[in-house]
Amino acid sequence: MSYMTSFQFASRISSLRKEAGITQEQVAQYVGVSKAAVSKWETGLSYPDITLLPKLATFFNLSIDSLLGYEPQMTEENIRKLYNQLAQKFSTSPFSEVQEEIEDYVKEYYSCFPLLLEIAVLYLNYHTQSEQPGELLNRVLELCERVRSHAQDYKYVYKAEVVESTALLMMGEAEKVLELLGDDVEVQFGTDNIIATAHTMLARPEKARETLQISIYQHVMGLLASATDSLMLEVDNSEHYDETVKRMEILINHFNIEKINVNCALVFYIKAAYGYMMQQRPDDAMQMLKHYGRLCSSLTFPIYLKGDSYFDLLENWMKKELAIAEFTPRDEASIKKDILAGVMDQPLLAPLHDRPDFKALILNLKHQLNLS
Repeated sequence: MSYMTSFQFASRISSLRKEAGITQEQVAQYVGVSKAAVSKWETGLSYPDITLLPKLATFFNLSIDSLLGYEPQMTEENIRKLYNQLAQKFSTSPFSEVQEEIEDYVKEYYSCFPLLLEIAVLYLNYHTQSEQPGELLNRVLELCERVRSHAQDYKYVYKAEVVESTALLMMGEAEKVLELLGDDVEVQFGTDNIIATAHTMLARPEKARETLQISIYQHVMGLLASATDSLMLEVDNSEHYDETVKRMEILINHFNIEKINVNCALVFYIKAAYGYMMQQRPDDAMQMLKHYGRLCSSLTFPIYLKGDSYFDLLENWMKKELAIAEFTPRDEASIKKDILAGVMDQPLLAPLHDRPDFKALILNLKHQLNLS
């Protein structure tokens, strides 16, 4: 019966029977067939008549969809579109309404692990708008644990670990983060280079080039992100701090990061400014803020991750691997408010508020971002 071929009925009914601790004979007696028929169902050699499905579902206390092992999937393109639509709704509709819609998708696509991961990321980005942000972070943990426990693809498991760890950090659960990810940094064994070499040996030079270019891109962005995070740990060592800022400015310039991944550059400039204020160096902080303001003045929305004339082989990879590469993680209005709040509402920058150049910066940001 072809209607069953898209489902996982054979493995599903076998596991259900074994979990319940019942025999094939007991199933057969309940639905009125032979034991041999049940055996054939479990091996996939035949399928039950469609009229028997409601009775089987009742026997195992399941819906027919669940009995059949029906696991609907959403395409990567549709996941990207849905993420963007839901993100936009957070700025126009009550949070509870949007969350209810999201949970409907989760119920329908509970085995679509790429979707569950993006829902978890969406919740991370908007949990502060919820009346119960703690509960929403717990929901992120549940979704990630679902993926980690059931996904067969390691890349989904790995991303679930990263998203779950981020949620745990937001919850102040640092020890649990280390339990999940480990205490130490693992040695990188250069698998990207090995993959590229294999493609070269198979006469696929363009694929080898793409592999190495993707590797370079990710390492450059990782270098900037790690250096940015290190700044707050080097505040008491001004010489090392200055050298980090100097080297990262060179990196940003030479690799055109302001164009290809503007968020990484913005985060670097604003955190560098915070650190300079912690060192009681307001003039240096203002220099970083001016870079921040200059970059904000050229922002266009939506913000895309993209390549350039050097990183010219990233487009297909971004579409395939970065589920939300074509869209910003949050809606435009929320991003603009946070860009301004990072300067106006940061206590570390309060001593700058009376400076004319700081006031000019704020006015320019409000104008460029169209915020009152």
